[in-house]
Amino acid sequence: MAGKSPRLEELREAFARRTHTSAQDWFPVFKARYGMREVFRAAADVHGDGSVVTTLFTGCTAVDSIISAGLSPRYDAIDPATLTVDTGALVLDASVRAVILQNSYGIIDERASAECAVKTHEAGALFMEDSAHCVMRMARDAEGQPLADVSIHSLGIEKQFSIGFGGLVWVNPDMPDAALHERLVSSLSSLDEPPARLGRNARRYGTQNRVLVHLPGSLGRALRAWLTQTGRLEPPVAAVEQRGQLPYPSYLPSAEITERILAAVPGIDEDEAMRRVWVNGYARALEGRKGISIPAGALGVGRTQPLTRFPIILSSEPQARELIDDLRSRGFYCVDWYRVPFYPGATDLAAYNMSETDEAYRSFRETYGGIVGLPTDLDPSRQKDVVEIVLRHLG
Repeated sequence: MAGKSPRLEELREAFARRTHTSAQDWFPVFKARYGMREVFRAAADVHGDGSVVTTLFTGCTAVDSIISAGLSPRYDAIDPATLTVDTGALVLDASVRAVILQNSYGIIDERASAECAVKTHEAGALFMEDSAHCVMRMARDAEGQPLADVSIHSLGIEKQFSIGFGGLVWVNPDMPDAALHERLVSSLSSLDEPPARLGRNARRYGTQNRVLVHLPGSLGRALRAWLTQTGRLEPPVAAVEQRGQLPYPSYLPSAEITERILAAVPGIDEDEAMRRVWVNGYARALEGRKGISIPAGALGVGRTQPLTRFPIILSSEPQARELIDDLRSRGFYCVDWYRVPFYPGATDLAAYNMSETDEAYRSFRETYGGIVGLPTDLDPSRQKDVVEIVLRHLG
């Protein structure tokens, strides 16, 4: 990345120190989804058309990165323990260009990741780890080396630091596909700075959002739509991104985003320690309760991990909605991530090779419509109140 901002180099070094990797293998991007697209474009350029394995338990922008790179998404079985690709059921052939293993809510299952790496490499495909929910954490082998060929880290809205923008892509220098490695490094090293409009929008997004959420419902929605349509607001998910597309080229993060990430990194130990307290508290208070299910990964390998949210699944979507509304009204911001495929939902399912009548789609809605992501980023002294509200909704 010769000629780029010295602060970008400091950002790469900060991520390298934290992850015990090399700075030269980290590549900053304006949004993580665009970094993913660069990876898939490189795979298509080197190896031709093919598919990328993911699941319906993902965001629309992750699948947009596949489609806009000219590849096809393949939706595999979901492991109910970790809410990502079921590596035990994973069967690959020569048409597969990559497999995405999403560390959902920050749950890292290194056994499953190791199995995925073996199967993916045997098929001649790329193993991508989506660490959007666990910035600067990566699945590792017994020697402590990262398992993935590429690891995606996001600083976007509702992620670990809530910066709103920015991401980094780690490219394994020892990945078995040398030609693809060379193409990836070349592509990710050639990104330009974002245009002034995107930089301005990123800078003022926090202020805009704080104002908009306090306006009356219809007024807030109308003003948000107008700001977006006139290019004055950068939404977390643009309308076009719910139709299988990404709206602009890949860019580096702006100078201000870079500064905000660098300012946040020193607080990672405190942030993770707080989240571990919440995760362990939820596990002790909610495990075995009637009326909810908790993914086994959150109670097992994830129990000591700093999860970005703690996932629970209620019996129905309306019940989950009532709990979310109640918690939010009391100042506990929880999320409904992935209650629908391609979260927050696709407005053109055909663009994703999916339909509401598809058995996989219907089954997903029945299984995960009641999902709730409980907060892990507040003062731990408030957890008792959150748990009491959850238990009250369970009757």
